[in-house]
Amino acid sequence: MDLSTLYKKDRLVQVTEPLAKGEKSEVKKPLNFNGVAVLYEFQASTELPAEQEAFLNKIIEGGLKMIPTETVKANLCHADVTLQKLAEQIGAKKVVLFGTEWIEGLKNSHINKNEICLLYGMKVLVTDTLDVISSNDNAKKIFWGHLKKMF
Repeated sequence: MDLSTLYKKDRLVQVTEPLAKGEKSEVKKPLNFNGVAVLYEFQASTELPAEQEAFLNKIIEGGLKMIPTETVKANLCHADVTLQKLAEQIGAKKVVLFGTEWIEGLKNSHINKNEICLLYGMKVLVTDTLDVISSNDNAKKIFWGHLKKMF
């Protein structure tokens, strides 16, 4: 896609074409946003398999005591989302992040798995991926303990 076709004298033209390979979709704030964002790493596709989506919704409803449709849910591998965007543009107050791959790219970060930290004014909990949490009882127990502290 030629970028010059997107710009017309101080305004953007809406893009209706599907995403090209490598492009990422924008994350939108849901109606009645509850201030919570749940991010996850899932390389295989933009959508989670049904069983993982159900598990994620169970975490949001049971652990966070929130309504899934009022919570930002985003796949870090396929969505254009950063913690800074969540704080500044969407107004998130708490973030639960399933997957630690992005931490490895941060230099001098003092972010550890299963610790609640304060980033961009938000409480952020980074834990294992959804498939590890759903299949490993010890990881699940550790995660639920930290989730209780956060909420």
